[in-house]
Order: sequence, then C-alpha cells, then structure tokens
Amino acid sequence: MKKSKLFLSIVSASLLSACVQINTATQPTTTTSVAQTTQSNQTTTKATTQQAKENKNQSSSQSSASYKDSVQKMVEVFESQYSSLDITKVQLKTIQPIVYEISALDDTTEYEFIYQVDSQNLVQTEMDRKKGDISYKRANKKIEISTLSDIDEMISMALDQFSRGQLKDWTLERDNGQLYWDIEVYHNGKSKEVTIDATSKQIVKIDD
Repeated sequence: MKKSKLFLSIVSASLLSACVQINTATQPTTTTSVAQTTQSNQTTTKATTQQAKENKNQSSSQSSASYKDSVQKMVEVFESQYSSLDITKVQLKTIQPIVYEISALDDTTEYEFIYQVDSQNLVQTEMDRKKGDISYKRANKKIEISTLSDIDEMISMALDQFSRGQLKDWTLERDNGQLYWDIEVYHNGKSKEVTIDATSKQIVKIDD
C-alpha cells in the first residue's frame, strides 16, 4: 500500500514537472512571435514612410525642373545663326520633350522658329515679309535676352500660388510695351494663368 502511494506521488510529481517544462518551453516562442510581428510592423512603417518621401521628392523635382540652362543654350544657337534678328517672344511649347517656339524679326520680315532642346536643332517654320519698314515694331517688341535667366524663379513663383499645381507652359513677350511672363499652371483639372511683370517680378494677375 505504501509502495502504491509512493508510486502515485512520483507520477504526480513527474506530471507537474512536465507541465512546468512545457509552459516554460512555449513562452519564448510567444515572445519571438510578438517580436517578429513588431519588427514586421516597423519594416512596413519604414517602407511606407520611404515611399512617401520618394513621392514627395519626385513631385518636388517635377515642380522645380530647371529651364534656365536650356533657354541659355537656345539663345546661343539662335544668335550664332541669326544674329541680325531680334527675338520678340519665347514660348515653351512642350515639356516632354522640351521644345521652344521663338518669334523674331528684322526691319522688313517676321520669323517663327522651333528649337528642340534634346537635339539642339533650330528650324525656321514661318517667314512673313511685310510691306514697308517695320523697324518701329522691332524696337517696341524685342525682348531683353538677359530676362530669360529669371525663368526658374518665375515658374516657382507661379507654382507657389497653387497646391500641387503642374507647369503647363510659359511665355515671355511684350504687351503694350511692357515685358511680361505668362505662366500657365494645371491645377485641379483646370488651367490657371499667372501674369508676372518681368521688370518688377511682381504678380500682376491670376486668370482662370
């Protein structure tokens, strides 16, 4: 009888010890699982944050694209071929690829040119010979080439007026003798035109 009681006591102690070992053994697994979940969440958060930064940088890059260098090169190419003409208007026609349209004249004829930035190719597209002397128009319409170096600043000023606005095109020309930048911005499905005085660098008006 005593042996039976002793045997039962040993069995009970063994079972209790086994339960303790099982509980002790499974606990690290639970901890590891929680750690893995936490690490996974942190990785996902980092990836999401990184993607947001990349998207922001890409948007910022698009908004702050520089046109100054390409415009200066355009002027160099134009003046090397048509030094006798005065430029009266420069317009960004397309962004991808970048193409400029140039209006120019001399004392008798008006001209139109297309300049492709990638190829640095300048092509005359129109020539309109006038009857009589148009030197008066030449004097009133020609633009100061140095003003073109302000292009990036003018674009930034226009884009600052609209959250998430995208540049559509821009033009530099005279209106009633005054030199203006016209910057067209695409915003919320609509085109907005920002007119800036090229001399004072102040916004004159914003049209829908």
